[in-house]
Amino acid sequence: MPNYTQEDVRKMREEYEIKVMGDVPITFVQGEGMYVKDITGKEYVDAISAEWVLNLGYRNPQVIDAVKKQLDQIEYVSPVYDSVPRILLAKKLSEIAPQGLKKTLFALSGAGANEAAMHLAMRKTGGQEFIVFYSSFHGRTFGTIPLSYTEPMMLEECKTGLERYLTKQTRIPNFYCYRCHYGLEYPDCGAFCAQFIETSLRHSVDSKPAGVFFELVQANGGMIVAPEMAMKVAAKICAENHVAMIVDEVQTGFCRCGSFFASDLYDLKPDILTLGKSIGAGYPLAAAVATEEYSNVKGWEIGWTQLGHPVSCTASLAMIDVMQKEKLAENSNKMGKLLKDCLNELAKRYPVIGDIRGLGLMIGLEMVKDHESKKPANNEAHYIAKKAYEKGLMIGISGPVFGSYGNVLKMKPAVNAKKEQIEEIAERFEEVLKEAKSQGKI
Repeated sequence: MPNYTQEDVRKMREEYEIKVMGDVPITFVQGEGMYVKDITGKEYVDAISAEWVLNLGYRNPQVIDAVKKQLDQIEYVSPVYDSVPRILLAKKLSEIAPQGLKKTLFALSGAGANEAAMHLAMRKTGGQEFIVFYSSFHGRTFGTIPLSYTEPMMLEECKTGLERYLTKQTRIPNFYCYRCHYGLEYPDCGAFCAQFIETSLRHSVDSKPAGVFFELVQANGGMIVAPEMAMKVAAKICAENHVAMIVDEVQTGFCRCGSFFASDLYDLKPDILTLGKSIGAGYPLAAAVATEEYSNVKGWEIGWTQLGHPVSCTASLAMIDVMQKEKLAENSNKMGKLLKDCLNELAKRYPVIGDIRGLGLMIGLEMVKDHESKKPANNEAHYIAKKAYEKGLMIGISGPVFGSYGNVLKMKPAVNAKKEQIEEIAERFEEVLKEAKSQGKI
């Protein structure tokens, strides 16, 4: 590959690429484990697992070796035909997914997996409408934009002019104990937010409902963790009303939350589980895993030419093997506790940190002006996130908008992270906070 500068890449990008999903002027060219280098040679510790895609970090040897062996056999198989890696992965998913989930419909992205779930739910129930939550995010396709939240600086303008193709869905208040929409306190509230699902199913929908979409951690909406009581109530309501309980684990899956799937932590048995991001170990892959009851669609109503790509499925199988052999769900839980302990110590010295929440190695820090008002500290969060990159620390930002205007910082290191790497993340983050405080920015 020719030697390019960051300026060369930027110029070509502006001339030839239709850029979407943010615009950070950094070009990454090399990665190893939890570390990545940009085109200038600067090294970063990646505390977001390549946007929550590389749960084993960069270039895991077992994954790379499996991919190379697959490429030596055959590089592509159409979904018209059977493919051994595709079938083996479907079998493996049925073994590791929550009890009752049996069959897999593969897709190419998390949005595709959620659209697949919509098809499966609609075919089973005969319904056409879905219940979704404030701050939920399920994709950017015509089917999933209506499932995703609207904020002045996020998806509002993304929907303008597309109304002809966007279906109406019912949106209800989300689980958000730090800022309860009803002014209640958990657990004395009796999970009122979940009880409201039944009210919406009976009174808010315009047509027969097909299902309810859940995120056990609303990642893009601000790293908001669903209370255990709320999910138990929600599961009961879905079952009693004969609608699909669809759990979107596009971001929470594959040891991210201290178990193979976050559903395991809640002892949930979804009707449909959707997967994406890390499922392909860095290669394009997504899936909807469903019970037998929710496994019927018409032969040609949905599909993607490259679904269940043999290279992606092979990489996924290798990743799962590593996770099982190395007990990385346990490691994620252990390292997540360590990171939260470090961050809680920092919160004592930096009151801009209002709330620290998450499961396993899926952690959010909500930044506030002060603890009493809880007014979102958007500008402060933006400054910290930008300075972190300057210090060689990659962290995310959301809540509840994309881009640089959120007030929730995100940390999701690789699930095989070691103690010294977690401590390095905390140390670099403290350097950022210290500088921000000295500059009067927080």
